[in-house]
Amino acid sequence: MTGAVVGIAVLVALISVISAAVAVARTRSSGQEIGKPDRMSEEVVAGLMAELRKWQAEAAHWKATAERLQRELDQRPE
Repeated sequence: MTGAVVGIAVLVALISVISAAVAVARTRSSGQEIGKPDRMSEEVVAGLMAELRKWQAEAAHWKATAERLQRELDQRPE
């Protein structure tokens, strides 16, 4: 009989922990909707856009360098 009581107590404890976790998650996510940006989204997007602009500038620089070097090679006498 004590095994059944312990099993029920463990089950009640697990259900209590899960219920508490669900309640905490619901209160923390109140006001959030799917597709609606949260408070961190703007900062993350701004950082990613800055990195993208740096990579694009670097790619443009190396493309211009490659084109210049190719023009120099094409103008060399053979």
